[in-house]
Amino acid sequence: MEEILSLTRLAIVLALMSYAAILDWRTRRVANWVWMLMGLLGMGLMFIELLYYDNAAGISIMSIYGSTITGQMSIHQPALFLVFIPIGIFFFDVFWDREPVYHKGKINFLPILLYIVAFLAMAIIVYLEGTTEITMLILSVPVMILVFIIFYYARLIHGGADAKAFMALAIMFPYYPVLRGLPLIDMPVIQGMNLVFPFAFLILMNAAILQVVTMPMCRFFKNLAKRDFGFPEMLFGYRMDIALIPKRFVWPMEKIIDNELVLVLFPKRGGDVGKDIALLKEQGIDRIWVTPKDPFIIPILLGIIFSVIIGNLMMLFF
Repeated sequence: MEEILSLTRLAIVLALMSYAAILDWRTRRVANWVWMLMGLLGMGLMFIELLYYDNAAGISIMSIYGSTITGQMSIHQPALFLVFIPIGIFFFDVFWDREPVYHKGKINFLPILLYIVAFLAMAIIVYLEGTTEITMLILSVPVMILVFIIFYYARLIHGGADAKAFMALAIMFPYYPVLRGLPLIDMPVIQGMNLVFPFAFLILMNAAILQVVTMPMCRFFKNLAKRDFGFPEMLFGYRMDIALIPKRFVWPMEKIIDNELVLVLFPKRGGDVGKDIALLKEQGIDRIWVTPKDPFIIPILLGIIFSVIIGNLMMLFF
């Protein structure tokens, strides 16, 4: 049963993430319905799973790389289903075009009340079910959604679509996929990996590694082939005619500051690109280094595949 659910989750995620990756590559935008659909389907699978094991009391709820968590999830334990309250509130709040909690001297009490209800539901689950491994595993889903929200506001995750993708993935994968022979890096002795290193967080780590390692190397060899030399800028971008910049998803790495041409390796997002281009034209400059607005959804998709097949690279150190 666990393997069927894992394959179902993986098929849904790969289909939706592939579609999102195409959109991100073409437009750098992904419609909210993609993440909402993934989150809803993830909640549906969680509900079916809990319901199935609820009706089959005593059967293991899920297997984690060789270890089995067993729980008597009988009809007398409905409190676990309360987890959908915090999941729904935390997840769908990011799609709600509401007023901030504090805006123009006024306090918006509705989101505060909703979050209180969410935390209260989590507290009730712990009170009624205790701090068992199953309880903590289920509660790790809303916790991970909150973590990704915090990461977004802390600018550890830059794109709103990227943050929403990880929130949806946290719902879709409440535990590591159970697939025969996978991942190649097994972890049979780590019983609590789902709690201390959730699968959605592993995807984030692997996606970040893939982007940090592969993108600079691709740009380096691309510039090398074009004989556009410059270090370290050839690791972070490439040369482009300034007339093409408004038509491409790039930020200028060279700007006019105090009447001097200055190289900026990490240009600030949201700057006035039109003004920068105008100043460059005034100086007679028509070709500069630019850095692309990399679509992170693609590394996330690759990170999912890598995480399922290869696993957790950190386990090699244990």
